[in-house]
Amino acid sequence: MTNTPSPYMIYGASLEADKMLRREASILQFPISAEDIDDVARLENQFDIEQNCSGIAAPQIGISKKIIVFSTPKDLNFKKFRPDWTDSMPKTIWINPSYTGIEEAGFNEDYEACFSVGEVAGVVSRYKKIRYAAYDIKGNFHEGQVEGFLARIIQHEIDHLNGILFIDRAMTGSVMSLEDYREKRRKALALEANEAD
Repeated sequence: MTNTPSPYMIYGASLEADKMLRREASILQFPISAEDIDDVARLENQFDIEQNCSGIAAPQIGISKKIIVFSTPKDLNFKKFRPDWTDSMPKTIWINPSYTGIEEAGFNEDYEACFSVGEVAGVVSRYKKIRYAAYDIKGNFHEGQVEGFLARIIQHEIDHLNGILFIDRAMTGSVMSLEDYREKRRKALALEANEAD
């Protein structure tokens, strides 16, 4: 596998991309096929070459299969960018993942963006805590609970497998350009730094 990036399916850019991003991806059967193994490798490669990437779902690179890859840093400095960061997980590849929200834990609102939705960000309300279930590439079953930003990543990526984009869940009036979002975040961080002095 080379380090050549795969082109992203961008919503609104073509009929092919819109169809890929809006349909439910296929469930994989175990043991996974040689083609499935190649698709997992393509997705992992895409994740590895990205900068500042929390997760990618297979449909984003034109693979209509239920595969995601994601990670969260084990770095306390990350908390200044994502105040709800609590749980971390090293790079993980899941097949046929699902989640159930734990409603009694409540919800959290925060900004999201996406490689497949162009240059915008918007506020999305997500479960603070979820129960997940998934398989690894060897067919081993994994389940557990996570919360905070890691739960948000998993919800976002599994949405992709079901044809749902973050803009479908974004709060009315919250979607803005990535440039405006970055400026807003920069000002907020600067204000926090000044208040800490």
